[in-house]
Amino acid sequence: MRIRMLGGGLRIPVLLVVLLASALAVPVPSGERDEGLRILSSDWRIETVDTSQCGYFTSIAVDSHGLPHISYFEDHPNYTLKYARRTGEGWVIETVDPSSSNAGMWTSIALDGSDNPHISYFDDSYKVLKYARWNGTTWSIQTVDASGHTGEWTSLALDGNYRPHISYFGSGIGLKYARWTGSTWSIETVDTVGKWTSLALDSNDFPHIGYYDNSNGDLKYARWNGAKWEVETVDSVGDVGEYTSLDLDSSDRPHVSYYDSTNKDLRYSAWSGTAWTKEVLQSDDEVGTWTSISVDSKDHPHTSYRLYTWGNLVNDLMYAWHDGSDWNLEVVDYEHNVGGFTSIALDKNDLPHISYADGTHYDTKYATKADLTPSLSISLDIDPDTLNLKSKGRWITAYLSAENASVYDMNISSILLQDALAPERWDHQDDVLMLKFNRQDFKDTVQVGESVQVKITGMWEDGTAFEACDSIRVIDPGGK
Repeated sequence: MRIRMLGGGLRIPVLLVVLLASALAVPVPSGERDEGLRILSSDWRIETVDTSQCGYFTSIAVDSHGLPHISYFEDHPNYTLKYARRTGEGWVIETVDPSSSNAGMWTSIALDGSDNPHISYFDDSYKVLKYARWNGTTWSIQTVDASGHTGEWTSLALDGNYRPHISYFGSGIGLKYARWTGSTWSIETVDTVGKWTSLALDSNDFPHIGYYDNSNGDLKYARWNGAKWEVETVDSVGDVGEYTSLDLDSSDRPHVSYYDSTNKDLRYSAWSGTAWTKEVLQSDDEVGTWTSISVDSKDHPHTSYRLYTWGNLVNDLMYAWHDGSDWNLEVVDYEHNVGGFTSIALDKNDLPHISYADGTHYDTKYATKADLTPSLSISLDIDPDTLNLKSKGRWITAYLSAENASVYDMNISSILLQDALAPERWDHQDDVLMLKFNRQDFKDTVQVGESVQVKITGMWEDGTAFEACDSIRVIDPGGK
């Protein structure tokens, strides 16, 4: 079924776009319903993440607190891989791999159980596939595959043990797949073609890969069944399959969004369990490049992509999602030349988060329907619960945890207990920050009581202050 968007109910005059150029987001006027596609008003929150001549090859992941992490390439002046994360109050940005003069293309990001980022990417200087991992204190960088010109169109996923799996393209070779065994990289060739790769792992940690047959112009799909690779052609009508994006639903069935280069349409295919269902999701001038897909908790697909129309005057960032009955369409951002290099991820509430490029200003941008400023709740637990002033113990231990934020974003050098004592030791234990303070010094800050308040203060890395309190019992056996 061909689904097309009616331009009359949706497009906004160029003059109006110019007049509203300073707005962050403008609700999209309701349009006409056409063949099951609904054009809806929306309330998108849009932020500019980085303005340093960047925004290429973005990839996004959402952490356990509903906050986005984005990998992307800075084109000028440093030509390098960058990483941005939101702390709840603002963006923290860093350069990941300064060792190469042109590393960071075709990035793909995933987060482990501690919300630490893992990124695969192509180093164009050495023509190799690389992998970066944040271990809690620093970036660990490896060259995964250096066998010739290899590593473009990377896609990364982490298995149940948080070990990386990567699909990518090797020039003159085709679709390749690498996985970390715990001690080394296991690398194999899956197919002799394979650009625009997109990887997902199923409930058995078996890989599924959607990709473009760059020899025949087809959409292809490969999956590991536990013993061998099964490869099939999904769609071969015209030149289809570029900008492939794949995700799996709760039954491990693949959903794929991709571009029809012949008709310049956005297409969508999904495995029903017995056959591939295929449809044109949107047809309006040139639509569907830089598509990205994510499947929600109800097994409904959500896609981000670019709409290119009006004789090169407008590039829009678009969002389409299925509610179980119909496809729904929204314009996310139409300010300037936007919508390239999109990547979409859903949070635990199935709300979309999208990273993309602003091609006019060469910025990295971000759009979401989630609350960008969640309330931060800091919890403090002091050990021991009962402090004996006659005790000769060495430490008072404080355990800090945070809701809607990560304790890894706390500036430890700023932390004080009772506004006076700095920690002498500290360590991260998953999502908890453990701090040890001198017990004898701490005794001078409290008095005997059944419920004595203990306070800890500090700063987040972005300069925002935090405070947390706990109550303990303080006793002085034999005291007056």
